[in-house]
Amino acid sequence: MNPASSTAVPTGIAPEHLSDPDAERIRALIDHVCGHGAADILRAALPPGVPDAVVDMVSRHCRFDHAALLVFPERLGDLLDRLPHWGLRTTEVVPSTVVRNRIAERLGLRAESVEVHIVRCALPGDGVAACEGRNLELFAVAPVPGADFARLRAEERARNGETHFAFRVVEPTPVTLLDLHDLLVSRDEVLRDGGGFNPHEDTFVLYFRSTGEPASDRWPRRLEILATGSYPEVLRRHAASNPAAGRAGSPPREDLPREDTTQEDPPREDPTREMLHLVTGAWVTQAIGVAARLGLADHLGDGSRSVTDLAEVAGAEPDRLGRLLRLLAGHGVVRAEADGHYRLTERGALLRTDRDGSLAALADLYSGLFFTSYLGLEHTVRTGEDAFTRVHGRESFEYFAEHPDEARLFREAMAFGTIVFDAVPAALDLPPAATVVDVGGGDGELLLRVLRDHPTARGVLFERGHVVDAARELLAASAGGDRCDPVVGDFFTDPLPGGGDLYLLARILHDWADPECLVVLRALARAMPVDARLAIVERPIVEACGSVLPLRFDIQMMTNARGRERTVAEYRALLAEGGFELLDLRPLPLDMAVLTARPRPAQG
Repeated sequence: MNPASSTAVPTGIAPEHLSDPDAERIRALIDHVCGHGAADILRAALPPGVPDAVVDMVSRHCRFDHAALLVFPERLGDLLDRLPHWGLRTTEVVPSTVVRNRIAERLGLRAESVEVHIVRCALPGDGVAACEGRNLELFAVAPVPGADFARLRAEERARNGETHFAFRVVEPTPVTLLDLHDLLVSRDEVLRDGGGFNPHEDTFVLYFRSTGEPASDRWPRRLEILATGSYPEVLRRHAASNPAAGRAGSPPREDLPREDTTQEDPPREDPTREMLHLVTGAWVTQAIGVAARLGLADHLGDGSRSVTDLAEVAGAEPDRLGRLLRLLAGHGVVRAEADGHYRLTERGALLRTDRDGSLAALADLYSGLFFTSYLGLEHTVRTGEDAFTRVHGRESFEYFAEHPDEARLFREAMAFGTIVFDAVPAALDLPPAATVVDVGGGDGELLLRVLRDHPTARGVLFERGHVVDAARELLAASAGGDRCDPVVGDFFTDPLPGGGDLYLLARILHDWADPECLVVLRALARAMPVDARLAIVERPIVEACGSVLPLRFDIQMMTNARGRERTVAEYRALLAEGGFELLDLRPLPLDMAVLTARPRPAQG
């Protein structure tokens, strides 16, 4: 336990209030909550060695909410009487239904014969600043005669299986929750551990449990993510089978108690309304694109502005701009305030050009050049020829070579992938002093992240000449760039660098049809040592997850390039034909994933 925690809570606790195991557990949990910063509590709830990037992303979007503990007082009143001695102020006591039913099932009893209350408590501080604003939730189970209850109580007091540390998403959106979910489960050691929506409290909950030993403070590595509102798509993703489950060496999932939440089915919409939402989706795309080109997010910044003021700085007609803003507010891009001003939401802030991971260029591209390509979608479906060529007269790569302004916009749009790149290093297994070869690695953004996360690794960036020339400046100015050697070449025609331990192929295969992909894969198979690994960063179609985003990008690749998104089975078959064996798939944010493969031994 943190030595500083001995002074973390108010003193003056009478000895008789520390005489039973639950009192000691409550005191220890208070010490833990008050003796650690939120980031340290989060880190202790995650697997050992979790990268800083994971902790930073969760901390960026969440604040610590509470810690939970299952306790067994003789009477509820006894527990409530004791709470002030620990500096706890009771804020709410409510009956529990779900926890009661679960405990009754474990005891083989009727639910009516078990009594469970949720006691919500606040730590007001009283001179201890670290405690202020922090909360505990105590699940108080009344005694039930019998050996089974005694066994349950002993197990819980020994293992603290119900204990979890809850973090609340400050500005929840489906995108934010999906990204947080995918980032957490991208770690093999993190298992999905249930979740749900409580309509009575308008609270959405996801649980995660980490494998391995408890944290040094004896608390299990169990994390709860809370959000206001209902997010059925996120819950469907969370309910999908865990990639870590069933693997050799993975411990079986235990059916431990969970927070008192209930699941409600999402309301069914009228089919006509649903279809109208679909067929008018292009209007929303154009509205967001216009907002990006007008620079509305940059003009709003961190503040709020009236429509008239915003129209003046953006060069727009006030009435029309007001109607555009009203639509954007209906889709959560901006928020209308009581005085008629508008302010960016977390979603809308993604259109700011001064933010890492900005989607402003992507919105411009997808509502402009690539949008017009969809006028040729019917031609593509009928003939198999790509729509971009039909509409613009050139294949996309040729077009960009002839139009530098659009090429620059395309590069800026693709920079949004850094959101995914931040999570890639944690999904890679690298030996010490490894050599990482990034094939077609662009300006080196992904490779630099890997090198920063693995200080003893060296990198090789394999790209065409004009791309390498542009990458040298970034490499020279970045930490880890001195450990990266640029190599000029074309992966379709030139030999690939040999001797690497890990080869990266990030967002390359989806650009091309199978024959072109096989040229690259076979070149890799020839260059890679037999014990090397290939890490492919793509957006596989995983039907079990229920997400339509990969399906949309599949149509995008069909319309604006010669490529496609592929199912996991299609990647497995493509890799096998190219000389590789698919080993693993680890999820990343935004439905992306790292697919790990190894060269197949030569036959005969």
